[in-house]
Amino acid sequence: MGALDHNIQFADLFPIPLLIDSFGESARPLNAQLVADIQVEMEASPASSERSFISGWQSRSGLEADYDSFATLRTEIGRVAAAFLRQLGVADAPSYRCSGLWANYMAVPGAFSAYHIHGSGHTVATGVYYPAPLLRSGVAPPVNLDEFEPSRVFGESGLGGELVIYDPGYAVKRQIIKPPGSRYYETQKSVIPSESLLVMFPHYLPHGVDPIREAGVERYSISYTIERTGES
Repeated sequence: MGALDHNIQFADLFPIPLLIDSFGESARPLNAQLVADIQVEMEASPASSERSFISGWQSRSGLEADYDSFATLRTEIGRVAAAFLRQLGVADAPSYRCSGLWANYMAVPGAFSAYHIHGSGHTVATGVYYPAPLLRSGVAPPVNLDEFEPSRVFGESGLGGELVIYDPGYAVKRQIIKPPGSRYYETQKSVIPSESLLVMFPHYLPHGVDPIREAGVERYSISYTIERTGES
């Protein structure tokens, strides 16, 4: 008996897109103002909001209502979100908007963000924007932000403070010895903060922030959600 015929097909089940974007050098003035406004907000409200940061500071949400810099950022994130919603295949994409921006700051060794998600109900996406890279003693390394290399987004900084995005099946996959070379058995991805970097992903993806490793390291970030409007 000869070999049987086959008609092999593949389908990626449960695909999860991740968007990365860089505003480049064009965002330098905006980034400087965002950092300045975060510092103003920290002075006005030194007590951290009860979110996910441990030994760090987080603001109230909705800073776009009080700071022009955050309002500008919300507009830009909304433009990017339109492309992300198309990728997701959302039929009523115009019904969604970026809202509820809040700021995050870490500057203590061991500070981290616990495993969590953002939003529920009509929240469809979330993410983070970095108005500054990881700073050492308040100094940013000299870089040309227009020389953006997407492959360098993922990895470890050596300083801690990476955004860690977990596969929803993290707990199950941790029980399996990963086959060498297979991307289908990854459990997490680490994103290195860099100035002008925007990251966007479905809101149900668990994520956190690795602990800061050294004294003198500062980490600024801004989180947001993409939600349907006009829904209860």
